[in-house]
Amino acid sequence: MDDRDMPTIPGELVSEEVGRYLKTRVSEILHLRNRNFPGSQPVSFTRNHLEQSLMNHDYLVCEKSDGLRVLLLTMVNPDSGEEGTFLITRENEYYMVPNFHFPRSKTNFDIPQDGTIIDGELILSKNPHTNVKELRYLIFDCLAMNMEAVTHKNLWKRLYHAQQEFHVPYMELRKAFPEQCSVFPFKLDFKNMTQPYKITKIFREMKNLTYVSDGLIFTCCETPYLQGTDNTLFKWKPAEENTIDFKLKLEFPVFVDESLPDSDPEKAYLDYDSKPLVKLCVWQGGEKEGDFIDGEYQTDFGNYKEWNELFLTEEEWKKLKEMGESYNGRIVEARRDEDGHWKMLRFRDDKSHGNHVTVVQKVLASIKDSVKKEDLMAKEEKIKQMWELREKRRKEEAIKRQNQPHQHKPDANSHHDHHEHHDHVQEKRKKELSDDDNDDFEDEIPTYERTPSPKYGENGSKKRKM
Repeated sequence: MDDRDMPTIPGELVSEEVGRYLKTRVSEILHLRNRNFPGSQPVSFTRNHLEQSLMNHDYLVCEKSDGLRVLLLTMVNPDSGEEGTFLITRENEYYMVPNFHFPRSKTNFDIPQDGTIIDGELILSKNPHTNVKELRYLIFDCLAMNMEAVTHKNLWKRLYHAQQEFHVPYMELRKAFPEQCSVFPFKLDFKNMTQPYKITKIFREMKNLTYVSDGLIFTCCETPYLQGTDNTLFKWKPAEENTIDFKLKLEFPVFVDESLPDSDPEKAYLDYDSKPLVKLCVWQGGEKEGDFIDGEYQTDFGNYKEWNELFLTEEEWKKLKEMGESYNGRIVEARRDEDGHWKMLRFRDDKSHGNHVTVVQKVLASIKDSVKKEDLMAKEEKIKQMWELREKRRKEEAIKRQNQPHQHKPDANSHHDHHEHHDHVQEKRKKELSDDDNDDFEDEIPTYERTPSPKYGENGSKKRKM
């Protein structure tokens, strides 16, 4: 087992009414046809990604923090004017975080951010002066700014919105009012993202981090932000850090009391003092069920398939028993050691399900591919050459467009034909292109009945169960 701590969200789970309202508003802002978790999910890094994707496309890379992935939403209640800050988990649960204020401008702190959605990681960072672990939020992407979706834009533009329009005003507020901002539940920092031909530098700097990092994230600069699995978003981990989330199924041995007659119903019983056989179960899919109800983990394995066994020593089982907690049906993060044994890293009480079988297959393929740290660093020079080649071509194409002769104005006889052609081209462009500054997605916006906005902090909210 590992001693890594998982951050706890410093807020309260909103009521069902507030949750439905916020999910509807988020789907409207992002032009989604569903109210599921709006964030993107990476795929495991393979050798093909190294040989093809990083060579032929622009990517930015950053270290992968070992924390809790959450989206940050700021929303002003249109009915009450109440300013709310929420964290959205991968389980699509909304937690209201109190005592926050995010200004829209770095010069006027009164107007709050409204309808802004940021992507990031909640981590525990050790203060180098006090050695105390502090909660921090690391920003690495942006989905919306003040009711305007930016998911259709490329990574460079999304990062500009996140940094200049969200993080900079926040930092200026902290500088101007340090005492008032000291009540904020956590501080926000920006992820250090750079070109993949500087991976050696990233690995070197990871040693100085004040929090746990277990890999790298590669984000494509050319593609939009996608809800759900994004096949252009890569998660690399060294083989020893590749983990899978399973559901535990405990099978205790049967003890037979030979001193009792066979007819005695208590002759054979489960021996809860002995170490059980701990099976690792893989999720096959299906509707979400509440795995943690009234303080107990549920033991329904209907959508799960037994896959492997968890390796536990007698000493490790003794420590688990001393904790006095329930383990059957619980989600655990495990990794395979050099001997091929699956060992527990930690419990994942922030998840209601283990990894889907397709995710498990991809992680196993990534382990088999075994792209090592040294493999990544060995490709740096080639990645840089291809990056510079693409940059050179882009500059040449820009110069070529600037030097193209302007079209002559048509004569009067061709005036009507020209307008017909112009209208046809404009209609075609509307269908094929989207303007970064004025996108029209009206056909894609879901429609919902307008209902009064519930109070964010009403008594119906409940504290997070861990």
